[in-house]
Amino acid sequence: MKIRSTALLCALALVVAACGSRLSEDDLASGAGTGGGAVVTTPAGSGTSGAGITEGEGDTGPKVGTLPVPCGEAEGGGAPAKPNSTDPGVSADTIKIAVISDRAAVVKVPTASIEESMQAFVDFCNGFGGINGRKLELTKIDSKLFSHLEATKEACDAGVFAIVGSGSVTDNQGAQQMVDCGLIEVPAYTVTAAKGMSERLVAPLPNPSDAYNVGPARFMAEEHPDAIKKAAIIHGKIDAVDVQARRVKEAYEAEGFTFIYDKQTEVVQENYVAEAKAMKDAGVEYFTMVSSTQETVKMLHDMKVQGVDPEVIDLGQQFYDPEMLAEPGAEGAFVLLNTTPFEEVSSSKALQAYLAAYDAVNSKGKPEPTSLGVQAFSAGLLWATATKAVGDDLTRANVLAELKKVKEWDGGGLHFRSDPGDNHVATCFMYSQIVDGKWVRYTPKKAGTWTCDEAFALPLTGDYGSGAKAGS
Repeated sequence: MKIRSTALLCALALVVAACGSRLSEDDLASGAGTGGGAVVTTPAGSGTSGAGITEGEGDTGPKVGTLPVPCGEAEGGGAPAKPNSTDPGVSADTIKIAVISDRAAVVKVPTASIEESMQAFVDFCNGFGGINGRKLELTKIDSKLFSHLEATKEACDAGVFAIVGSGSVTDNQGAQQMVDCGLIEVPAYTVTAAKGMSERLVAPLPNPSDAYNVGPARFMAEEHPDAIKKAAIIHGKIDAVDVQARRVKEAYEAEGFTFIYDKQTEVVQENYVAEAKAMKDAGVEYFTMVSSTQETVKMLHDMKVQGVDPEVIDLGQQFYDPEMLAEPGAEGAFVLLNTTPFEEVSSSKALQAYLAAYDAVNSKGKPEPTSLGVQAFSAGLLWATATKAVGDDLTRANVLAELKKVKEWDGGGLHFRSDPGDNHVATCFMYSQIVDGKWVRYTPKKAGTWTCDEAFALPLTGDYGSGAKAGS
């Protein structure tokens, strides 16, 4: 049962907006320490300086990349005023927030580094003086892979002001509970329609279920017009994964793809020899897979052994993972990214700031940074920007209203430009390719850039679920 549960979790990673690469231990050593408790308060420290932080011109103050740091002392440098709020989690001195995630434990999970990245953000923000002088207190809640409802109830009962930087693969379970108890949320990512289309949630990288970014599909259609007529898709036998596979097919078929092989497999298989042989017999030239990294590595291995050599191997964001680099069958594969690649850290001030803050976290068993962790840090910055803007009139309703005004967001350069306020589907993409066992930017060629076009937003007609709403 433990093995089955682990496999289910890994397969569910597929529907996450981005389950990204971790730096190797050689690139960035993990921290060590006693680990955090449920609630952590960090005093003001040296957050006003450090890697990636630049001084703005005039009165703009320090920046994370291109984003003014939304954290700082109260106006005039005095004590913060008593807030005009009766909402939970707010006082004259503090703002209490929670992060919900599936902790890594002994299993490699797609949410690894979410919790630590939010601790990094809290430490970072408190180092500047908090938000308008109010220090942040972070409550960390484990959704235990399949206990998101219980975790959300815990957040409701903990008296926090908001959930920030969260990410759980079964986030539909507690989606309605979050709305019903009056919380607001700025997640690192969302998985299901119930969470991603919730009316009390604003995400730095929205993932609405009723639309799809077809930019990558159009790119492949232009670059490989013959291959897309002989496409294959493999996906695990789980409802959430099946929904994602159906969304991919609807979107890509609208761009001229023909799927001549569509196979639903077991969540975990000993091998994929039969599938590889079937694709070879069918003459597949374009291959994609909606599954865990470990299963996809098996698939690519068996494809290579069986002599299956499609013109295109096209994989989602979750496969930006060092595990892929060790598999010879993955050579030449294209992998989508939506956060700035770790390979480009030297030219990204925003990514430098994140990694410096993350490196400073003293947490036992801290995982290597991931692109989902980058998204969590961006979520913290987005929430803090809105919270700072409302000043002392600090209510959940006011912060949510301020969040919905944000129509352009890139976390200062942590990821591509998005429209959180309108929950708009992504209209940017970037491909990296595995070349000689390393990640190499493929398109667009220039570091720090993305291919963007509003025309990439394709409305979907299929029924993929709806969001949690008040009064439901």
